[in-house]
Amino acid sequence: MSFTRVFWPFAFTLVASLTTFSAADAQSDAQRHFYVVSVDFGTAPKNFDRFKKIMNENAKASVSSESGCREFNVYEVPASPNHLFLFEVYDDERAFQQHLNSAHYKHFNEVSAPIITSHVGSRGTMFVTYHKH
Repeated sequence: MSFTRVFWPFAFTLVASLTTFSAADAQSDAQRHFYVVSVDFGTAPKNFDRFKKIMNENAKASVSSESGCREFNVYEVPASPNHLFLFEVYDDERAFQQHLNSAHYKHFNEVSAPIITSHVGSRGTMFVTYHKH
């Protein structure tokens, strides 16, 4: 099954769940154009639990130590075993570049690269976002 056929229906569901309307936020976040990164990582079944642990550490460190990282969502889709899907939101592209240069990302990349079997992603500017706080 292709990445596009599996990923986009779930990406739409994720974005829809993140875009619930809050009137108080309408003037602030709805007008902002955050930088968004989405990635599909695959591993061999024997490495998947280890990869989930490594990814969790990276996601937690990204949100807690990077001021420009607003969200780092990681989820599994039953139709794509041994894959993790990421939906990351940054203040801007510069904040994402800071993420790529962070010590925790470099560690993540070093320890996960040998066990990743596939890696497909995209980047862009968020058109609009609504969410509850």
